[in-house]
Amino acid sequence: MTVRQGVHGRRADRTLSPDDGLSVIVAALDSKVLLYSARDCSHLVHAIYERAGFPYAYASSSDLYVGIEGFQRVKWPQPGDLVVWRGHVGIVIRPSQHVFFSFLRSGPGTDNYAAPYWTRGHPRFYRYVKND
Repeated sequence: MTVRQGVHGRRADRTLSPDDGLSVIVAALDSKVLLYSARDCSHLVHAIYERAGFPYAYASSSDLYVGIEGFQRVKWPQPGDLVVWRGHVGIVIRPSQHVFFSFLRSGPGTDNYAAPYWTRGHPRFYRYVKND
């Protein structure tokens, strides 16, 4: 359990545990989520978090990049965290290999967030904050 001081002096509640992160990954690989969420990357990620039981108000990837309520920026991602660029968002699957899941050119799938294509800017990582 992680408890930290939040943005603007607020106390941040618990963030996702490693087990919670695995729940997000399981939801990401659920074909039902993929069928109903194929509009773009931010809608896909939102549907995955909803399916995993971690709801938040829909936000575009640009809004996620600057930070929204319900997510805490982290330096070192864990599975289930968001990886966000200006204009794109995905879910970290395996941080040691830089693997993430998102809506890609060919549809939902995985890629390496350290690959040359993704070096169009430094990604930011965010972890969901659970409010009890």
